[in-house]
Amino acid sequence: MSRAWTFFLLDQILTYAILAAGAVSTEVVYLAYKGDTGIAWSESCGSFGSFCHKATASVSITFIVSLCYAGLSLLSSYRLFSKYDAPVGSYNNKGGIEIANY
Repeated sequence: MSRAWTFFLLDQILTYAILAAGAVSTEVVYLAYKGDTGIAWSESCGSFGSFCHKATASVSITFIVSLCYAGLSLLSSYRLFSKYDAPVGSYNNKGGIEIANY
């Protein structure tokens, strides 16, 4: 059971870390394409076009990997939580039927 929890927690940590890296790199690529006139940053894609193409490809790959890790997180959470049964409440009902509490 502890191994399933370890895989679940590591999948969650890596998924969010990769998603954060994708968000940061998206901001860098946006600033490279558009610049920011409020703080006197000009666009750099006019001078460094190959950098912008490689950075855009890298951001795309990062978000594809993020989707793969989200799928792995779903699989590990399914494997972890399928080992537990639904909580059962004890009600004083007629017929003695157990009812799951959610």
